[in-house]
Amino acid sequence: MTTLRAALTLAFLYFGLRKLGSFSTDVAIYDAIGFGQFPRYITGSIEVIGAGLLWMRGWEGLAGLLLLGTMIVGLSALLIWVGPPYWHMLMLIVGTGTVAYGYRDQIVGLIS
Repeated sequence: MTTLRAALTLAFLYFGLRKLGSFSTDVAIYDAIGFGQFPRYITGSIEVIGAGLLWMRGWEGLAGLLLLGTMIVGLSALLIWVGPPYWHMLMLIVGTGTVAYGYRDQIVGLIS
């Protein structure tokens, strides 16, 4: 699980910092979605914060769930408004879902 968390951390730091750094590709994607640039900053912040939470003891499950939700919303936006490529989103969904499932006891503990 440590290797998966490390890979996810690198991926989410990369994609999150791209969004926060206003890379032209990311700006164009959010322009295509049509909600302006404000959601790009929210998404980038969630990705960077989630990457950090993957390494905070007791928060790994919540980080996986948070990032999984972000990827599901992101994939939905790509499917509806933008178009391919999707493969990286699918890989991130599988990875974050695996982390959320692996730390499901933490999530249940937070809910109850």
